[in-house]
Amino acid sequence: MNNNQELLIWMNKMAVIETVSKFAYYADSREWESLQQLFTEEVTVDYTSLAGGEPITIPASMLMDNWKQSLTPLKATQHLISNHIVDFENEDRAVCRAYFQAQHDFPNSFGGSQWTLGGKYLFRFVKEHDQWKITELVMTAVWASGNQNIMNLASQHN
Repeated sequence: MNNNQELLIWMNKMAVIETVSKFAYYADSREWESLQQLFTEEVTVDYTSLAGGEPITIPASMLMDNWKQSLTPLKATQHLISNHIVDFENEDRAVCRAYFQAQHDFPNSFGGSQWTLGGKYLFRFVKEHDQWKITELVMTAVWASGNQNIMNLASQHN
């Protein structure tokens, strides 16, 4: 492998990691249009470790609507994603595995105001028009603390 090939690999790894960082930042900043641009037109989402059910493939616009509805009523969220491991299946497909910690805050009269969830993400990417786009998102919950019910309470404030 020559220096140009190695440089291209590192540039692509950094582009994938930056997309994951933007994913967390845009969600916490409620920048739904910018967040949607990180995804392919349809995306497979797997939150079954937390909510049960089956993974689903939906339009990215519908995913944004779902997140907007569940996250906007919260006072704040902070998604921290770290320890990125990026592997390339070929020049147009990549996988990024990482740890996450997601903090959610919703003051209420029925218990604690915070719920923190920790675990792992698996992102699958495809390169479209020289941009790495998320085509699949698998969240694996490993631990949680606090009041998970704030998500239900917040959904009642829509």
